[in-house]
Amino acid sequence: MPIKVLFIDDDSSQQNVIKNILSENLGVKYHIIDSFELLETELATNNYTHIVTHQKIKSTFLKDYSSIITIPVLILVNENFNLNETSAQVSQLPLNYSNLFSFLCATPILAFETLEKYAMGDPDFINQVKELIIEEFEDNVKEMPQLIENKDLKEIKSKTHQMVSKFSLLEMNDTFELSKEIDLNILDDPEKQLLNVKDLLIDVEIALTQLK
Repeated sequence: MPIKVLFIDDDSSQQNVIKNILSENLGVKYHIIDSFELLETELATNNYTHIVTHQKIKSTFLKDYSSIITIPVLILVNENFNLNETSAQVSQLPLNYSNLFSFLCATPILAFETLEKYAMGDPDFINQVKELIIEEFEDNVKEMPQLIENKDLKEIKSKTHQMVSKFSLLEMNDTFELSKEIDLNILDDPEKQLLNVKDLLIDVEIALTQLK
């Protein structure tokens, strides 16, 4: 996609929680701001995919910013906080990676029209293809982090190359373009492309959740 989350939080201890959670999941890019007043500028100048906030939310928050917010919003609340009906997702504090990942997975990144055409509408064949893709993606999610750690560029290139067609088949267009960039450039520009591989793996993990 690749994922980039904007956190809005004015509590330094909660900012540290965010940093600690994301330090173990390097494929999720993020930025933290401490005021809603900065929101418009951030959204105008950066390609964020999601917003997460657990500041004390005004009941009119989404309405006030409806003209500029076009991406999913997660509002984290405590047990005693009453939030009026909202189009945002709501989750209980404290924030953890599981809650965050569930929020990221709620945004569809797959489409199946191309796969259905490829399978000529045969549901059994569609399921077989999905199972093969799931198996490949699961193997890569398990194996790629160690390959990144070892900087095994040739093996990463090979695995990424094999996934390119799967991303196309699932209409993961941004991921498809990113995988092609990695495939073409990782041997010549490993520093940048290894970072891209981490982004790619987050998309693969989300795709796995949505395929199952």
